[in-house]
Amino acid sequence: MFKITPNPPTEGLSSLADQLAIERAFAHYELPPDTAPRRLPEQFSTEDALTQIDEILQSASATAYECADNLQGSNRKLVLGVVHLVDLALSRMDDLLDKQARPA
Repeated sequence: MFKITPNPPTEGLSSLADQLAIERAFAHYELPPDTAPRRLPEQFSTEDALTQIDEILQSASATAYECADNLQGSNRKLVLGVVHLVDLALSRMDDLLDKQARPA
């Protein structure tokens, strides 16, 4: 069987040739070098993290509903299945948030 995409390299990108190719790519696209400081993840409380996850899931649900409005047949059913899964996750998230808000 002919594949259009090649297999990924079996070795890591640690060889000198690979590093030089990476540097050329960064230079070509004018990207900062790999040694640029990365943004550290912000420290959130558990409740803040759960609230953010809840908001992300709500956005995913709204996006899937919008997508479902423009589809028909089995594709629509598939997207509505995704909406159902997101709603289940939202329900679990709401339960966790309620437990977090309740004093112990």
